[in-house]
Amino acid sequence: MTRFLLLLCLLPAWLALPAASTLPDDLNRLTALADSLHQAGRSDSAAVVGERMVRLAEAQGQPSPMVAAYASMGVYLRTLGRLDEALQQYDKALRIATSPKFHARPSQEDAENVATLYVNLAVLNLDMQHQEAAAKHARLAGEWAARCTDLATRSNLRGAAGTVLTSCGALQEAATLQSKAYADALQAKNAEMAFRAAAYTLLLSDRLGHADQVQAWRSRCQRLKPQVTSTMALLLYYQVETSLCLKHHDAAGALQWFGRILGTEGIDNLPFVKFDCYQNMHMAYAELGQYEQAYATLLKGNALRDSLWQQEKEQSLRDLTVKYETKEAELALARSEARRSQMLMWLFAAAGVLLLVVIAFVLYAARQRRRRLQREMEFAQLRAEVERQRTQQYVEGLENERQRMSRELHDGVCNDLLAIEMGMRQGRDADDTARLIGNCREAVRRISHELLPPEFAYASIDEVLRYHLSKQAEACPEGLLLTYESEAGGAAWTEVPDDVALEVYRITQEAVGNALKHAGATSIAVSMQLHEDALTLRVTDNGQPHAGQSRGVGMRTMRQRASAIGGAVSVTPVAGGGTCVLLQAPLKA
Repeated sequence: MTRFLLLLCLLPAWLALPAASTLPDDLNRLTALADSLHQAGRSDSAAVVGERMVRLAEAQGQPSPMVAAYASMGVYLRTLGRLDEALQQYDKALRIATSPKFHARPSQEDAENVATLYVNLAVLNLDMQHQEAAAKHARLAGEWAARCTDLATRSNLRGAAGTVLTSCGALQEAATLQSKAYADALQAKNAEMAFRAAAYTLLLSDRLGHADQVQAWRSRCQRLKPQVTSTMALLLYYQVETSLCLKHHDAAGALQWFGRILGTEGIDNLPFVKFDCYQNMHMAYAELGQYEQAYATLLKGNALRDSLWQQEKEQSLRDLTVKYETKEAELALARSEARRSQMLMWLFAAAGVLLLVVIAFVLYAARQRRRRLQREMEFAQLRAEVERQRTQQYVEGLENERQRMSRELHDGVCNDLLAIEMGMRQGRDADDTARLIGNCREAVRRISHELLPPEFAYASIDEVLRYHLSKQAEACPEGLLLTYESEAGGAAWTEVPDDVALEVYRITQEAVGNALKHAGATSIAVSMQLHEDALTLRVTDNGQPHAGQSRGVGMRTMRQRASAIGGAVSVTPVAGGGTCVLLQAPLKA
């Protein structure tokens, strides 16, 4: 398969926020500035500030601030695509984290932190085509993961390390780690995680030639499948089964699994997976001798490709136009020859009916043979063109997926876990540490739902906010009430300009995030009204006003966003406790 195993390389997301509050004042200020620039998408400026941050940390000579500075700098450089420099920063952090004093008696949090760092290094080396280094770090990640007592975390880390080893060609080691991840997930009663590990192990068992184990792992997947609701997990299993069918030349079975993939809910949001299905289905149809279906499937793939790559679409349309014009000319020639044959038949009827029948048969056979040869030539040309385009698209899609996967791995909870580690080393009690871990987990859940907001190209700002806040509510802890109401009077939501809609969406994210992370709110109400010439947004919570330093940075960001669209933001206390953030933005200049 081409890019069909793309989903098999997806690793767990580890999102990071710098834990600047535990650093000295000057270093804390630089870290906060660099992180705000990075969050705003200005990673180049963040790297410049990060260099000053690293120099200051090295001058102070304290291990913990140096690890935090190196890790943050690695994130900024990784985002800019400067892989070699990012790897150097991570290596510096790793040398400190694995020093004899640190390595002697690591805590569980230390083990998770080091295992995660090894996974990051493994993926980074894999991106840089350093497979030996990637495999080495993946093995170390598996060893440190074995020290973790949290079953879900251990399963995630083992699965991530196993996926890297698979890409490096260490299939037996990868299968061992994936089977252990499966056992951990079962003990943690996490059906989806166990399902993913079982699907990976099913594929690896087949690659290793362990036919007796293939059916056993397929049975495990079938038992877990009714408990799995994740679209990505189901697609992973369907792709594994399809890959096995294609490998063993079971074209009919492969077509059945292709049908399940294309029938999966949400498949339209994964155009590359859908495109790969079409490009592989035609080979299965051709193997079964169903050339018309193969040709039609290739045309579907071309149509989807045209919607994704405009330049290639124009070239393909020109090629298809030439082919169809040629075919029309051939059909016209064939009809002319048929008419000529009929005329000859009537002219030479007196000469002998048998001779005319023979001539007609010869002409008919020649025309049919010519048409068949033409179809075969067109099919071969189209297949060669699709193979070339598929290779190019695979490389481009793999690069995009690699960048997204790397961002998810490095923009992770590394610094939050570092804050926990430093707190442990400074003697913070267990309750405080548990609270920090809980905050870290909830932050990961919230941010994971913020990563994939609906596209403004397909939805109005009202639909985008409703979808985002519903996902935010699902990720919030129990006891927190998050509501949303909207009212459009005198105008339609689709009339809100895209630039205004985007800033309203970001201001809502910031206001709700402040209420959750800094104000300690247990109730948040979001309302939005649309008038003919203005839009009003209110975010009201019952938390403590102006709690935490980050609230000031957040307010400046919101005011800058409002000013960019000619609007204004105000923050007022609410009677009985709480804060109301009010945005008023004009719709017309």
